[in-house]
Amino acid sequence: MRLSTGIAGLDAILGGGIPKGYVVAVIGSYGTGKTTLGIHFIYEGLKRGESGVIISFDEDEESVMRNAKSVGMDLEKFENFEIMRLEAIEVRKSFERIESDLPEMVKSINASRVLIDSISVLETLFNESERYRILSSLRKTLKSVGITAIVTSEADKFLPTASKYGLLEYVCDGMICLKMIRKSELEEPTLGLEVVKMRGVKHSRKPKPYMITERGIVVYEEAEIL
Repeated sequence: MRLSTGIAGLDAILGGGIPKGYVVAVIGSYGTGKTTLGIHFIYEGLKRGESGVIISFDEDEESVMRNAKSVGMDLEKFENFEIMRLEAIEVRKSFERIESDLPEMVKSINASRVLIDSISVLETLFNESERYRILSSLRKTLKSVGITAIVTSEADKFLPTASKYGLLEYVCDGMICLKMIRKSELEEPTLGLEVVKMRGVKHSRKPKPYMITERGIVVYEEAEIL
């Protein structure tokens, strides 16, 4: 079974959407629309009568709702979702809350989708061995409750198809990369989406152009980046 991302062009690339139960990383630099893609995924579920959870390290509930509305997704119309705001400064406690509270929250509203935005905030405050342990534990928690998850992350500064610390891709079932493609410093960049991996899914590795509009993200899956 596939869960629609709410973005028709991305669903087409994935053959219908994200396989149920997968943990998928969405990586990219600032301004590429990582959070917007994640909210599309939650919003699509709400429209279909599913429940969802948003865990944010960056924004409070009001900001999440306002940002979603600015790209045509009015979360206020729905009641079947929860937003958990976690303070990065209390990061160890925050992570313990994910491990303890997320399963309870998922069960209480029978959630099928979760967005974690952005895991980079959490990763920054740990050393390498701790980062891998935390990400592995997060995957285990998500898998234990059978939820389908999108986890956003900053991309590596010099390698746009890798996560900031190069670890997230090893614990996720799939990875979608959002990047700005510049031909020259004087030209406006093109936004390109690439499905770097999606276990068990045949997909193109070719970056496809997309735009962030007042109605959210539009992916042109039949177009090429020239």
